[in-house]
Amino acid sequence: MAFHSTKTGQFAYFDTQLGRPDWSGRRVLDFGGNIGAFLAEAAGRVEPSLYWCVDVSRSAIEEGRRREPGAHWVFYDRYNPQFNPGGVRGLALPDLGSRFDYVLAYSVFTHTPDDETLELVDALRSMLTDDGILAFTFIDPGWAPPGEGQQPNVLWRLSSCSLGNATASPPVEAHVDAAVERAREAPWCAVVDQSLLFDASAPVGPCGRYDVLWSPDHARSLFPSAEVRPPAAPERQHCCLIGPKD
Repeated sequence: MAFHSTKTGQFAYFDTQLGRPDWSGRRVLDFGGNIGAFLAEAAGRVEPSLYWCVDVSRSAIEEGRRREPGAHWVFYDRYNPQFNPGGVRGLALPDLGSRFDYVLAYSVFTHTPDDETLELVDALRSMLTDDGILAFTFIDPGWAPPGEGQQPNVLWRLSSCSLGNATASPPVEAHVDAAVERAREAPWCAVVDQSLLFDASAPVGPCGRYDVLWSPDHARSLFPSAEVRPPAAPERQHCCLIGPKD
């Protein structure tokens, strides 16, 4: 399934959340990195030869390789209801032949059910160096940016296209207001196409969009050892920082 993300700002986001580290000589795995916007925005601060991008979109991986052939591009043919409905369910992560100082996942587990997120985070932590860090984002349904009239995240996801790049049509109608209010307080919910799902164990088949939202408390319940950080402006996504497996 062809999907090329137009999202930018990933390098600035993780650079901020990680405390502006010295990226030189660091091995970086961009899990779900699509066409590699992170590497392009790093503007030389991350060496292409030390950058790996893994994604479920074959065409995005091919485009990334075309743009930066000196980096490592790996197609991961795992099922995802939105981005790779023809993929293999439960496919194990490929052996990348390296350990990483930073494993980064921007808006990956925001499209992944909890059981798979737990499995994948465990696998990614095993790829870290002894002092490495896994940083990944999640969307808090009730959080809204500072300022008057800002939408909470759950309404933002309902009223926007899958990656927030354009306005959906038709817009969210008034009859979903009660569900939106419930979602703002929920520990977990998901936007499935234009509907809200509150049962994290419910199976989800192929769909046009599948956006998972967690409260910070739910994130901490899944990953007790993680540090949970608030969004770094202008982004709306929280960040979990977690070290290697014990």
